[in-house]
Amino acid sequence: MRLIYCGKTKDVYEDGPYLVFYFKDSLLGEDGREDTGGNEVIGEKPGKGSAVLKQTEFLFSLLERNGIRTHFVERIDERRARFLKAERIPLETIYRFKAYGSFLRKYSGWVESLQELGIVEFTLKDDSLGDPLITEEAILRLGIASEGELEEMKEVTKRVAEILAEFFSAKGLELIDFKLEFGRLNGELLVIDELSGDTMRVMKGGRLLSQEELLEVVE
Repeated sequence: MRLIYCGKTKDVYEDGPYLVFYFKDSLLGEDGREDTGGNEVIGEKPGKGSAVLKQTEFLFSLLERNGIRTHFVERIDERRARFLKAERIPLETIYRFKAYGSFLRKYSGWVESLQELGIVEFTLKDDSLGDPLITEEAILRLGIASEGELEEMKEVTKRVAEILAEFFSAKGLELIDFKLEFGRLNGELLVIDELSGDTMRVMKGGRLLSQEELLEVVE
């Protein structure tokens, strides 16, 4: 296998027609505080990488059972999993049920904490730029994705929102927001990367669930 990417929370290896992800124990945050929406590594927590992989396996399987194609193939061990090699679209598609985290910081004075939203946002996936918001017109003009792909990403994201919200609601939990990434494979769009406590916020009684608590829900 050949290492092709060394990221904050995982390393990615090329393995023939597949990718192998190695999930790290890195904690994400902002200004030294743990926050799944953050872009900084603020430390490590033993077992965190294994927990994220278990969550990703479970949630991608949930999406597949509900007709959403993902690039997940199989878990190899506690830290590694095999995925289909798709062409990554350099966007994060964010669904916000309610206002929280960076949305509150960006629009302070215009929005209240946990205000109902139900919106889809796109950000450019570029750590050096801080993953800035990007308009659909800019995405089209820069050739990042086609108009048809943008519409499909939005519709799939809304469907994923329905699936995840129903799942967590049945557990007495509330999904606040989540983000997806998409890739192209043989002319088809797939949900790629991961789906875990690192890419979503889930609450119970107004309190964010920890990775450990979320793992208990999806096991």
